[in-house]
Amino acid sequence: MTGQRLAGVLWLIAGISSGGIAFFLVDPVDLALFIGGAVLAVVVGIAMLVRPSPSLVTWSSLLGAAWLLGYGAMTVLNLSLPIEQLLSVVWVLAFGVAAAIASYARRETPSAI
Repeated sequence: MTGQRLAGVLWLIAGISSGGIAFFLVDPVDLALFIGGAVLAVVVGIAMLVRPSPSLVTWSSLLGAAWLLGYGAMTVLNLSLPIEQLLSVVWVLAFGVAAAIASYARRETPSAI
């Protein structure tokens, strides 16, 4: 289960970054996405660090898919923003997707008997 530590740290970075960016948002939909994403990412990240389990890989993968849809759509819809604002969304998107990939890649597969 030590492979989940990297994914947990990446989820924490994604969640803290998302929560920090939320302070600068005024659009209610963007604000809900960033705050909701921050809470879920921090919860999954802490769970992966404190008590890793195979079921957390499933939760991490589901959150990663939702993360890719939510923040990916926000990135595509905001391509006309200044580069600094666009890069902040890409930063959060990249860490969330990297966390989901890291947890899936380091999952423990059941051994064949």
